[in-house]
Amino acid sequence: MATEKAERTRARERFLGYRMGPGLLAVAAVEGELSSAGRLVQLSPEHLTMSLSKPTALRPGQTANVVLGLGAQRTSLRAEVMNVHVPGPEAPPELSLRFVAPLLEQARHIVSMLEGWRDKGQLETPHTSPIWKERITRPDRIGRIFEALTARRCRGMARSASGDVELTAALYDKYDGRVSWEANGVLPSGPFALEVFGFSSVLHFLVEHTSYEDGLWSVALPRELVRYRHRKLRRAPAWGGCAAHFAHPLWPQVRVERELMDISYEGLSFATQPGEDLMYPGLVLPEVTVGLPGKEPVRVRAEVRNIIGTSLGRRCGLRVEPLNEEEGARWRWLVEEQSHPNTRVKGPWNQGTWELFERSGYFRLSGKSPADFERMQAEYRDAHERLEGHPRLGYRVVRPMPSGESVEASLSWLKPYSGSWLGHQLARQQPRNEKLRSTARDALRDVYLRGFEPAQIDPEVKWFLAYCEANVRWVKFTAFDFAEWYQHTGQACMVPFRFMEADARREWSMPEGFSLSAPTEAERTELFERLKATRPEAYREALDLVPERFDLAELKRQWSEAKLTRERDVLVARKDGRALAVGVMETAHAGLNLFNVLNGLRIIPLGDEASAEGQEAMLALLAGAAEWYRARGLDVFVHYVETEHTRYTEQARLVDLGEGRIWILSTQLLPDFIEHLCEATTPRGDM
Repeated sequence: MATEKAERTRARERFLGYRMGPGLLAVAAVEGELSSAGRLVQLSPEHLTMSLSKPTALRPGQTANVVLGLGAQRTSLRAEVMNVHVPGPEAPPELSLRFVAPLLEQARHIVSMLEGWRDKGQLETPHTSPIWKERITRPDRIGRIFEALTARRCRGMARSASGDVELTAALYDKYDGRVSWEANGVLPSGPFALEVFGFSSVLHFLVEHTSYEDGLWSVALPRELVRYRHRKLRRAPAWGGCAAHFAHPLWPQVRVERELMDISYEGLSFATQPGEDLMYPGLVLPEVTVGLPGKEPVRVRAEVRNIIGTSLGRRCGLRVEPLNEEEGARWRWLVEEQSHPNTRVKGPWNQGTWELFERSGYFRLSGKSPADFERMQAEYRDAHERLEGHPRLGYRVVRPMPSGESVEASLSWLKPYSGSWLGHQLARQQPRNEKLRSTARDALRDVYLRGFEPAQIDPEVKWFLAYCEANVRWVKFTAFDFAEWYQHTGQACMVPFRFMEADARREWSMPEGFSLSAPTEAERTELFERLKATRPEAYREALDLVPERFDLAELKRQWSEAKLTRERDVLVARKDGRALAVGVMETAHAGLNLFNVLNGLRIIPLGDEASAEGQEAMLALLAGAAEWYRARGLDVFVHYVETEHTRYTEQARLVDLGEGRIWILSTQLLPDFIEHLCEATTPRGDM
């Protein structure tokens, strides 16, 4: 137990304050203790660690006066010994002490010393390991990236031994394969590293030669880019006077009020004056209020993660956690308001989105007409009113027009499987008599980001999926291309299918000699083996077609709490006692998807699907599914045709709604997909 406590103490010390650079000869000594002088290793206004040249007799709990200084400057502080740590047999011991009731003036003096050392480069730069590193070598993808970077005039930095030069991406020449930059200085003549700051990552590449013409520095398009990402969740610029307020936990007379620089679900940052605010890494702030003028503030617990020097001053980054569930809901609202000011997920948008579906042509997809959907309007309204208070199960993102009445774009999200989120019902069109405030790409980017980013914080999320039309240029350029780049990793996949609709009301006949019933244990085992042999792992995991989650038990419980229905059932088609095919039927609450995407039958053949028996088995399952859906009050259901041999669909007189792809993406790839999405939606010349 004592060992565990010591380890926790050392872990706390590692993140408290600043580590001294190896060239800094600051010293500390304990008054009255022989041979107690040592090199200062770590320092904050509440703590220090010193490396001793010899062992010490001091033990945890003892108090002593510590003399701290550099050169002729000396400061004496009362401290308590926290830990004596010996890293190894050859390493010098380290003595850690916490200051006892430090005075405010002493704290400011320590901060002044630290900031002076920082300005001279004598403090260690905090080490951060990227959570994502990727080498990009596809020429077409590199071209797309630089086309977007220059269109957004992204910032960059040329780094060399002679110093750093700030850059701005200015021009992309896809014909000559060159990128031109505006530079705040002269670029190095020899090879140097160039890094560019993208939407949520940093891109690195090497430059061998540069040329200067008409005020721009031109470099050849690289053959390889290395992309780094240090956060799972991006931080968005704060606006509208959003500010943080708190009293310093050690010196309550120090009250801090700072406007935020940026914000995310997990953190925030603000410009700080270290000598005034007394911020330092590792400082825990038990209660911080964050909010907008005129709005109820949110209370969060925070920890200072870093203090970084920028061209505009010092930036303080905090990791935050809401104090309770109620504060968590308000924090989520505040983050989304700051991150996505052009979109909404709550409010009376049922009529506006319905009119958008009519106006945009959504109701004319797959050969449909607006009349086919009229009876579903009440169901649509009811379903989305039920979702309103359950964002962990689904939400609708809308981008209102400036008038506040019409909707320009909408995208709905559902959690239909245990660890998967489904994006569906995308529509976009500018209403008549409304002034255009942005491009269509801006609107699409806004609704996609507002949909993807909140789903990222679901602790259960593992996959994102969509049922996509196969021949839409926009979808190919964004979703399909990205999935193709990563299919080899197993973290993305696309499965082709034909989307067909069946009439549950008409009379269906069972092929002669066939029977339907629930699967036996042996047949369930055979089903999962067949799925494993014929479907990608991403497909099986995302759709809960695995033994441990096949019954959707936990998911159905969550939906039931929101007064929403979600079902899955299974039938096996047999002839002469032989199981030939399995049908998996699903349904979701009426009105959630207007094309019945989640009221569908999926068939998995167990034998030869091309044989007459195989085709009849699938026809039998369609008949059984029609009865199952009819018993639930549904007039139609859909069938995802994933088989190569489809004679049975003609016999069943199914309506062909078109060719599609099931698009599935691992949450591990989502930050990179969001970056790709932002590149694809950056307004520029026609593709």
